[in-house]
Amino acid sequence: MFKNNSSKLLLITVLSTLAVLISLPRIDIKYEGKYFNINSYIGGYIINIPFTSKFLDFSDFKKGLDIEGGVKVVIRLDMSEVPAADQQKSAESVRDILNRRINYLGVSETSTYISKANNDYRVIVEIPGQKNLEAAIKSIGSTAQLKFKVIKPGLSWPITDPKLTISDIFVDSEVNGKDLIGSEVSFDSTKNQPIIQLRFSNEGREKFSNLVKQNVKKPIGIFLDESLLQAPVVSEDLANGLTSDPTITGVDLETAKNISSLLRAGALPVPIEIVQQSLIGATLGQESVNKSLIAGFIGLFIIFIFLNITYKKLGLIASVSLLIYVAFVLATFKLLNVVISLPGIAGFVFSIGVACDACILIFERIKEESRWGKPSAIAIVNGYNSAWSSIRDSNISTLIASFILFQFGSGFVRGFALTLAIGIMFSLLCCVYISRILVTTFIKEVKFK
Repeated sequence: MFKNNSSKLLLITVLSTLAVLISLPRIDIKYEGKYFNINSYIGGYIINIPFTSKFLDFSDFKKGLDIEGGVKVVIRLDMSEVPAADQQKSAESVRDILNRRINYLGVSETSTYISKANNDYRVIVEIPGQKNLEAAIKSIGSTAQLKFKVIKPGLSWPITDPKLTISDIFVDSEVNGKDLIGSEVSFDSTKNQPIIQLRFSNEGREKFSNLVKQNVKKPIGIFLDESLLQAPVVSEDLANGLTSDPTITGVDLETAKNISSLLRAGALPVPIEIVQQSLIGATLGQESVNKSLIAGFIGLFIIFIFLNITYKKLGLIASVSLLIYVAFVLATFKLLNVVISLPGIAGFVFSIGVACDACILIFERIKEESRWGKPSAIAIVNGYNSAWSSIRDSNISTLIASFILFQFGSGFVRGFALTLAIGIMFSLLCCVYISRILVTTFIKEVKFK
């Protein structure tokens, strides 16, 4: 039986190990000995994907307002130039654009909602995890217009007149942010530095190629909202061999993410004014978070004791399956950049109960089959087959409820729904499929009184 499941066991072991390494926080390992020293760490990795400029950031979990605090900004919308019939639509457009700027993955629990009093429209934004109020305001208020500018006709490069300002040197070209269809953060595989990869439309790429050829040995200024990001000088090799979209380099990872998010979101449809700004302290301190984690581990430990006493060897298999389940779910939270807030933790803990319930349903069916005198192998197979329909229907019902909460809820409600849905899906994988492989491999005989 082990021979039939050996490849599956190897795959489970590899995936479980990867999940543990992803979910671990950074743990520094330092040792100074007589013959050798160790200065390394495990967990909290930022990994470059080989042969690409992509990277995976597993440095830490993203925490919510109630755990880490954040920023609250109240924005007034200037509707003076907008017809009354279009004002609500414009306010919704501003809200959606701000959501895309701040929450480009859709899972950060950023709260963005519209407040209207008479004809005064306001958008309230709450950003978890943000500690830099000035940076948050700049990100929210920016119009995010990307422009490619060239030096004015008649000026020679390099510029020798120190009195000339940037606005005196550069003028707009026909290439701008309207020619973009996307933007993403990547890593330069040679220098291991973050870059912003721009994605042009076919027409935009042709326009940019012509612009490069017309400005050999001259700079092309890359501007974001009239602020100069870079001014690379075009070489002859680049002009003759340009085949891909340009990149923006020389920025740190956080700046690259912010600029890329702004470019994807686009410009705001109406002028805005920030009328209130404040830092929000965490409603839960680190001590409260630590106590919650300790309580969770104690609860999980008690569950393990109950399973092992009640179901003997099957309980041990269930305990291993639940540990694998926890590792998979936490790794997924990091992969999807899910915000960990108090409601999110509640959804995760609830899903652990659902996973444990699935194991109990299966083992009770195995117990019944064994008491009816069925051989162990048949009792195990019948137990899993009989319990599957009940587990499937109950989990599908919970997933439907989670989808409704996520679709129509906001903020913390969406966080609860998301973590619950992720937990439910992995409970089916770990406590039905993986536990079945482990049971059929290692359990040769089941006996119940």
